[in-house]
Amino acid sequence: MMTGSIHTAALEGYVYVCERSDIPERGRKTVFVGGIPVLLIACEAADLHAVEDRCPQTGGSIAHGEVLGCVLTTPTVGARYDLRTGRYLGGGLSPLQSHWLTVFPLRIVEGKVYVRLPQRP
Repeated sequence: MMTGSIHTAALEGYVYVCERSDIPERGRKTVFVGGIPVLLIACEAADLHAVEDRCPQTGGSIAHGEVLGCVLTTPTVGARYDLRTGRYLGGGLSPLQSHWLTVFPLRIVEGKVYVRLPQRP
């Protein structure tokens, strides 16, 4: 079992967002961290991923996109993204490889889900 000091060091910069039990198997939940909508998605093998709930191509929500394995297809334009890396896999309005999904580091400690957003200058 970890001590409180190990938890503190391991979670520096992370924000508590919900309980792991709040997200059903292959389910999803949108939370707001620092005003940013973060979509938590449970995909295959009980993996949990945190991505910005924003389509890189349209700016709209991706919360209702289809998830197959760990690939999310956006609900409006059909662009596909790897939830583990954010990598653009094709489809949608633009063939630009620069259209990556923003992925946030996520940790689960004792059933609690923590997300870390990038530091802003």
